[in-house]
Amino acid sequence: FDDKNDPTKNCEVCLFGSQATGLFLPSSDIDLVVKLKGYGDDDDDEKKEDGREKAAVNDKPQKKKAANAKAKQQEKKEMDEWDKDDAQANQSPLLRLGAALRDQWRDELSYLEVIPNTRVPLVKFTHESTNISVDICFNQDTGPKAAELVKTYLNAMPPLRPLTFVMKYFMEARGMNEPYSGGVGSFMLQLMIVSFLQHRERDGYNFERPTLANLGCLLVEFLELYGMDFNYVTTGISVRHDGFYFPKGHSQRKEFFYQPSRPFSLAMENPLEPTADVGKPSFRIQTVQRSFEVSFKVLLAHVTEPRVQSTTYGESILASILPPTKEMKQRALLKKKKASAYALASKSNSNNDNSLRQQQHHSQRNNDNYKRNRNNIGEPSRKKRRRR
Repeated sequence: FDDKNDPTKNCEVCLFGSQATGLFLPSSDIDLVVKLKGYGDDDDDEKKEDGREKAAVNDKPQKKKAANAKAKQQEKKEMDEWDKDDAQANQSPLLRLGAALRDQWRDELSYLEVIPNTRVPLVKFTHESTNISVDICFNQDTGPKAAELVKTYLNAMPPLRPLTFVMKYFMEARGMNEPYSGGVGSFMLQLMIVSFLQHRERDGYNFERPTLANLGCLLVEFLELYGMDFNYVTTGISVRHDGFYFPKGHSQRKEFFYQPSRPFSLAMENPLEPTADVGKPSFRIQTVQRSFEVSFKVLLAHVTEPRVQSTTYGESILASILPPTKEMKQRALLKKKKASAYALASKSNSNNDNSLRQQQHHSQRNNDNYKRNRNNIGEPSRKKRRRR
């Protein structure tokens, strides 16, 4: 921005998403939200937030929908009217940021796209030299709040972190990790894992059996649940109140979570906005479900009789559903070399210790012999004593 009234002086940039929670892969993008200070009235913002909370608590769907729609319209109006005195008053901050990136960073970017017509309008770009992708949105509080919520779940559920890493790479390897292309985004995937762990722990408590945190078993059971057992047509998911399922066709849920054109969609309630469906953009959920089903059967074939021997990528069973990248192979090779060097060093140290002990033993024997011989010098033998 080269304007006289530089809006960057009145804004705050916050990090959210996987970079904020620590659940990022090497190829994960960076999610940023720009909070424009002084745009819109604070009183209106408080009223708008109160309206959202009341809409979330209110049991009447029509009032909830009206309150949410009014809040969205107010946000759009404020965004369009922001900084009217500027020469580019006809453009929203989103479009202005896209234009500034296009003008000033043209040679630095390999990809740039402004996506205004989505639930969360954003600017996407990729830095060419580092291949780092960045998503920027404006005045969205849900992103940072969602990051804090995920951190809470991570502290309460230790298996959540490793399962998230595995499943994020699983989705990325199949090109199904972007919501705007119909895939499953990080937040929705994490909510699916949280719901799975909640119900698993509840079943263990109800049936009085210990819930062992075996990551291999957890992965197989997760794939079995969402690939074989879960009814996508009739059932919705909520992670509030320790997790529960709800009927999508219920009179108070149908308006928000049932899609007649896509009845197979996964209805996932947003715990921060109970009337919002996190799974609504994922129109390729049937493809995701089939990939879970196939992967579950592949893993099951390796752990049941007659067992299928893994010949792909050595003897790794997990590699049968998660193809390792070149970087993973290099890191595995380095780890193997390091382990071999450590074993060789340990063996060498062991041999040195044995040799040192033998030397000490021989030295002790020599010392004993020396003392014995020294004591016997000048003393007549027993036979000579008897003769005398």
